[in-house]
Amino acid sequence: MSNEIENMLSEKIHYELVPSDDPHGWDVRILEEYPETVITFGAIKFVGIEGGGEDGEIRFDFSIKSSPDPELTTEDLTFQAYVGTILNSVIGTAIAEGTMVAKDSDSGQIMATEETHEDLEELYNEYQSRTDSTAESTDQ
Repeated sequence: MSNEIENMLSEKIHYELVPSDDPHGWDVRILEEYPETVITFGAIKFVGIEGGGEDGEIRFDFSIKSSPDPELTTEDLTFQAYVGTILNSVIGTAIAEGTMVAKDSDSGQIMATEETHEDLEELYNEYQSRTDSTAESTDQ
């Protein structure tokens, strides 16, 4: 357990979430180890956790959006391990805070807490009301 705690990373210390070009996600700016490197996660898949087991694994894709290190690549195994630790931290925090949103790849069902569903619906409705082109301004 102590090894697990030693390997945990913290948001705003080791990394921070930053706005992404993708409206459905965030990018991650790394603050330590690979400073100022910005990555984005692609597909994330939980494998082998059917039936509530804890011995599954996370498979994920990521890309480097920018880095001051021109030699850094996604093929670097040490970097892959560090990025995996960041992902583990992001997911753990989202689960603990009740903000985790996941989509079942087979059914397409969105899985989130009821509060998160309500928050997402509220944000969507707010966005729609700001982008509704049917109402025209009548300023005179």
